Amino acid sequence: MTRHEVVGTLMLIITCFSLHAPRASAWDEDGHAIVTHLAIDALPGDMPEWLKSPQVRERLVYLSSEPDRWRGQHNVHLDHISNPDHYIDEEMLHDFGLSLKTLPPLRLQFTDLMAVKRAENPAKFSKSEGGDKRPDRDYTRLFPGFLPYRIAELQWQIAAGWTQLKTYEAHPDRVSQSMLRNARENIVYSMGILSHYVGDGSQPLHLTLHHHGWVGENPKGYTTDRKFHSYIDGGVIDFHAITYDDLKTRCKCARSVSTAEYWRDINSYLLETFALVEPLYELEKSGDLRREEGKKFVEDRLIKGGAALAGVWVAAYKGAHLDEFRVDRLKNRYPHEPGRAKRPDSNPVPVEP
Repeated sequence: MTRHEVVGTLMLIITCFSLHAPRASAWDEDGHAIVTHLAIDALPGDMPEWLKSPQVRERLVYLSSEPDRWRGQHNVHLDHISNPDHYIDEEMLHDFGLSLKTLPPLRLQFTDLMAVKRAENPAKFSKSEGGDKRPDRDYTRLFPGFLPYRIAELQWQIAAGWTQLKTYEAHPDRVSQSMLRNARENIVYSMGILSHYVGDGSQPLHLTLHHHGWVGENPKGYTTDRKFHSYIDGGVIDFHAITYDDLKTRCKCARSVSTAEYWRDINSYLLETFALVEPLYELEKSGDLRREEGKKFVEDRLIKGGAALAGVWVAAYKGAHLDEFRVDRLKNRYPHEPGRAKRPDSNPVPVEP
C-alpha cells in the first residue's frame, strides 16, 4: 500500500467514526452526581426518611448517569428511542409554529403536529438542523427533541410507584417485606433515571440548535468548535475543580412544581435554561468561562438543576394516591406469592417497623 493509500484509508476511518459519533449528553458523571446530591439535600422534611439514607443516595447518584450508558450499546433502535429524550432545541420548534411555551402536553400530539407540518411543506423540512449533512443513522436529526416529555412522563411513573407503595403501606397485614422492598426499589430506580434528564435540562446546550458550537449566521463570532459541548459537560467542571462538597452549603430549596400545572412548570424551567445559551457563548468568547465568572455560571446551573430535580421528585410524591383496584386485589388474593398457590396455613410475613 502506498503512502497516499494509507493516508486515504486513515481519513476514511476517521470520517466514518465522526459520522456515527452520537450527540453528546449534558454533564459528565460528576455533574449529574452533583445535581443529584443537591436534590437529595433539598428534599423537604415531610418526604420519607428512608429516601435520605446513604444506601439510597448512593443508588440515586449511580443511576443519574444511566441513560448515558445506554448510548454505549450503539444500537439503532435504542438510540432512536432514547437519544432525543436528552434535549429539545427551542429554535427548531419555531419552524413548527411552537415554542417551549406552547408545546402540546402529550408526546404523540407533538409528533402528529410535526408530521402534518412536514407533509404540508416538505421542502422546508427536507434538511436537518443546522444543515448537518452526516448520515442520520438513528433517524433523530429532523426532530427538535423530547426532553420535557421525558421529564413529565417519568414524574408520573414515579408517582405511580408511590401509589403502589402507599397502597401497600395502608394494608400491612396483606403484604410481605419483599413486596414493600420491591416497591421502594422501583421508586428509587425511576427517581434516579429522572435525575439524568432534569440535570440535562440545566445545561444550556441541551436547549438549543447551537449544541455543538454555533451554527448558521454568526455575526458575533461565537465558537463553532464541536468540542464546546463536551467541554461544558465535564471539562469546565474539571478545570474549576467544582465538587458537591463545594456547593452543598449553597443548596436551594426544592423548586415549586405543581401536580396540576407540572407541564407549565417543567417548560418554565427549561426556558430559563434556554435564555442562558448566548450568555454561555459570550463567556467562552471573552475567556471569562475560565475565570471566576465562568465558575459561578456553571455552579449556578448545577444548583438550579438540583433544586428543579427535588421539585419534580416532590411533585411525584404528592401525586400518589391509594389504588382501589390494588386494594381489592390485596383483600381478595394476598397474602401469597404471585403465581403460586395459596397454602391453607399461609400467613402474612411480618412488616419490619
